[in-house]
Amino acid sequence: MNYRFRHSIRFKIAIIVFLTTLVTILISWSISNHFIEQFFITHTKNTLIQTYNSCNEFFAVESNNKKLKNEEIRSLYGYIDNPSGSTIFIINPKNYNIFSTVVMNDETTAGVVSFVQNYDMNKFKYGDKKYSIVKNSFEFIDDDSATESGNYYDLIGVLDNEYIIVVRASVDNIHDYVTFAARMFTSISLALLVFEVLIVLIITNIFSRPIIEMSRIARRMSNMDFSAKVDVETDDEIGELGESMNNMASSLEKSITDLKSANLELSNDIRKREHIEEMRSEFLSHVSHELKTPLALIQGYAEGLKSGVAQDPDDLNYYCDVISDEASKMNAMVMKLIDLDQLETGDDISLERFDITKLIRDVINNSSILLQDSSTKIIFDEKDEVFVWADSFMIEEVITNYLTNAIHYVSADGNIKVWYERKQDTVRINVYNDGSNIPEDDINKLFIKFYKVDAARTRTYGGSGIGLSIVAAIMKSHDKDYGVYNTEKGVVFYFELDTKNSV
Repeated sequence: MNYRFRHSIRFKIAIIVFLTTLVTILISWSISNHFIEQFFITHTKNTLIQTYNSCNEFFAVESNNKKLKNEEIRSLYGYIDNPSGSTIFIINPKNYNIFSTVVMNDETTAGVVSFVQNYDMNKFKYGDKKYSIVKNSFEFIDDDSATESGNYYDLIGVLDNEYIIVVRASVDNIHDYVTFAARMFTSISLALLVFEVLIVLIITNIFSRPIIEMSRIARRMSNMDFSAKVDVETDDEIGELGESMNNMASSLEKSITDLKSANLELSNDIRKREHIEEMRSEFLSHVSHELKTPLALIQGYAEGLKSGVAQDPDDLNYYCDVISDEASKMNAMVMKLIDLDQLETGDDISLERFDITKLIRDVINNSSILLQDSSTKIIFDEKDEVFVWADSFMIEEVITNYLTNAIHYVSADGNIKVWYERKQDTVRINVYNDGSNIPEDDINKLFIKFYKVDAARTRTYGGSGIGLSIVAAIMKSHDKDYGVYNTEKGVVFYFELDTKNSV
């Protein structure tokens, strides 16, 4: 945590602010340390001038002069406006009598008189300037007979009444003021510096908190988690950034969803193409296999005829019958393949309303020729008219395929039964035949092209494995249910049709 804080924006901003403020304070202190002293010196000189003006005003009053002569006023302290707290000496040039704001002793009096006598006072008599300010150093003996030294600014000049004036302000006090001000400036600056760093840390923490949160959410986005959203609470640049991140997350999520959908669709298309290619290869294999046997028979019997194997009329007729039968089988299979292709390519169906009962009876009558040499019966007890909506030609093909399949697979002396199951808006037509059950592994594959459960038996009656595929294509084009299931003694094939006028 400490390592991260030392590399955080908060720490960097705090250090930058601290160093910038520190440098600013040092520069300010260096500059102000010089100008503070100059300020106090200038201020002291201005107050000396103010005191000079106050003295002029005081001595301009005649009553004040009389009181001084009569010694009614012994000290000037309290009578003259003295903003600098300076020591004031007023000297009568005629007798060097001194009026002061302090108690005078002989040493002080002698020092003041000596200072005045050694100063060139004539420049005030012949010029416009009535005073000047000079810096002096003195040693004097105080009331306790102790010798002290000091530095002063002295204003020396002549009043309007021609009295000599000396206003003395201590320079040592100025240095004290400067030192105090510098210390005060330093203390306040250091306190403000510490306070400023704390404030910066608090403020940067407030501003960096949402940035840290955005960084955390950005890491989640990098891991493809776009459910995380920035909680936008402000309308400033950070809030705008958070809103942009939310919009970016939504856009990325949508783009990735679209990309996944496109990839899924592409994968499905690839699988469909692969499946179609497999079906094509399988179709060609089955067709070539189905055609190979009759072609071989036709070729063999044709070569036999050509080589004169069949000499008598009976043999000749037999050879011709075989060739004709095999050619008929090939033709029937090709026609069925054409029908299946038309159904699978989506040829439109022609819906019409017709009686399914009459259609089934017609198909049963047409199929009865296949049962002439068999004791098998087709049981169909439905007598009422049942009108359905479908393509009658296609449905006839479905019924024919189901009945043909049942006739070829019914057990010896078994029965075939056709019946209805009526529902609210549909009717289910069931075609049952006694016989062996279909293995469970094969029952879901019966409607696949060329699939045969018993290939030898199918070959016996000339089956191609296409009939049930045609049924599946027809029922899919009608969008209706169809199928097969085993019973205890046989097998049931079924399909459903609409009975309600939905058009």
